[in-house]
Amino acid sequence: DQCDTINLGQVTEQEKKPVEQASVQAQDAAKPEANLEEQKKEELQKAQTAKAKSATAATAAETAKKNAESAGKGLDVAKEAIKKAETAAAEAKNQADIAEKAANAAKDAAAAEKEDKLNDVKSQVKIAEGALTSAEKKKTEAEIAVEIVKAVVAKEEAQKASDEAHKAYEKAQKAFKTTKTVEKLKDKADTAAKKAKGEADKAETAAREANSAEDLRVAKDKATAAEEAAKEAKKEQVKAEIAAEVAKAKVAKEEAEEAQKKAEEAKKIVDKIAKDSEVPEAQKAAEFATETVKKATTAATEAGKNAQEAEKSPEEAATSDAVKGKADAAEKAAGEAKKAMIETEIAIEVAKAEVIYAEVKKTAQEAEKDATEAKEQAEKAKAAAEEAKTHGEKAEKVGESTKAHSDEAQQENKNAKDASEEAENRAVDALEEAYAVEAHLARTKNAAESAKSATDMSELEKAKEEAIDAANIAHQKWLKATQAATIAKEKKEAAKVAAEKAQKEATAAKLKAAKAEAKKAETEAVKAAVEARAAAEEAKQEAAKVGASKEPQETKNKANVEAEATGNEAKRAEDAAEEAKEAAKKANEATDANVARSEADKAIAAAKKAKKAREKAAYGLLKTKNQY
Repeated sequence: DQCDTINLGQVTEQEKKPVEQASVQAQDAAKPEANLEEQKKEELQKAQTAKAKSATAATAAETAKKNAESAGKGLDVAKEAIKKAETAAAEAKNQADIAEKAANAAKDAAAAEKEDKLNDVKSQVKIAEGALTSAEKKKTEAEIAVEIVKAVVAKEEAQKASDEAHKAYEKAQKAFKTTKTVEKLKDKADTAAKKAKGEADKAETAAREANSAEDLRVAKDKATAAEEAAKEAKKEQVKAEIAAEVAKAKVAKEEAEEAQKKAEEAKKIVDKIAKDSEVPEAQKAAEFATETVKKATTAATEAGKNAQEAEKSPEEAATSDAVKGKADAAEKAAGEAKKAMIETEIAIEVAKAEVIYAEVKKTAQEAEKDATEAKEQAEKAKAAAEEAKTHGEKAEKVGESTKAHSDEAQQENKNAKDASEEAENRAVDALEEAYAVEAHLARTKNAAESAKSATDMSELEKAKEEAIDAANIAHQKWLKATQAATIAKEKKEAAKVAAEKAQKEATAAKLKAAKAEAKKAETEAVKAAVEARAAAEEAKQEAAKVGASKEPQETKNKANVEAEATGNEAKRAEDAAEEAKEAAKKANEATDANVARSEADKAIAAAKKAKKAREKAAYGLLKTKNQY
């Protein structure tokens, strides 16, 4: 009986066996044979019960493991707890296997023909029951692991909800920076985000406590607390998101309206450019602007409608999807309005470039015309210089010099030529700038086409910048063309002035030469008249001599005729000399070169007549003398 009171847990493994045997022997000695069979049955029943319960515990542990894996949702944070469940399930299965083997061994021992078979049965029962205890413990560990998984997943979800709520608040805050009209929505998002953060903190605490729980009920309570916190965090996330999406929709509405307003302002500018310039291509840009403004108006209306619908959405909702759909639609419409606005603004640049191109073409044509006129003036200056040279040569023949006039005319000829060349070069520059303007006009048009196909704001802004840059450069090129054309015009005027000066010098040379020639002609005519008169006088004396001589009357008559003829020639010479004098006087008094030239020519002609009369008078004298 003392063996029954021995605590086997207080002895070593080496001591257990003899003590157990002694206990069994004492019991066998105390009970009859019939009672022994009854005890065997009871022990076998215990072994089977331990086996069945161990299998159930193992099954429950395996189920818990699967539940843990399912609840883990593939999250890394749940891996550790899932591992615990897997280890516990595997150990429970191992213990169930031990219980099954022990139960089978007990059955075999009970059937064996041995005196100590009851002791063997009891020994196996003890092993089976021990395995049952371990299996149930592992089952509990696996089930606790499931709750830990639920708790950490809930914590993760709560944290994610908190993060998303904070993102929503940041979105609302961004919207508030754009427009102060969404301040209340920003505050709502802020409050919801803070509540979500609080729930996430609760979930984290619950998950931490679940992880350290040894009691299944405690673990379940903590997992439930974490899941409830996650639910609340998600609700707050939705609230924050709804507030942010409504704010986003309102911002989109305001931006769309602003874009519409700017598009209309841009259209007014395009219309004015087209009206003031009357350039057909600019009118086309104005027509395009009319279409883009219509688009902006339609988009702004759509944005307003969606924003209004977003604002009417209930604050309590399972998700923010519906509001987000409206906000996205409003934002999309705002984007379309902005696109239409930028396209209208680009139309300004296209219209400007079209007008600039039309103007620069005129400028280049005017420069070319001025260059042509400058060339004509240079030709006139050249002709004047040649004329001055010719008159100079004439003046030199009569002992007069017009070198100063010739030199000055030649200088003006050079000035006119230089001015003409400069005008031509500048006209070429103006034409080149016109070509450059045409190229930059093409850039503005290409930018307009790019804007049409653009899918985001960065592409639109890039197209706008390109159009502005192209139009600005076109304007600069036009200014350069205008400068070149102005120089060409100035050089044309310079060539004209030079030509006029050259002509003035040529005229002065002509006047001086004419006066000199007239004077020389007068001198020659007077000399011829004097010589003719002297010949006439001498012929008269010779005729008198013949008359006083013994020559035949016929000879005397011939001498008288010749003498008289000579006198007539002398008279002609004297008349011509008077003509020459009169012409020379007029030439000398003339201020107009053409008048002087005309009088000079008269004087020269008179001189020729005087000389001819002188020659005839000389011949008459000779013939008179020949009458002897």
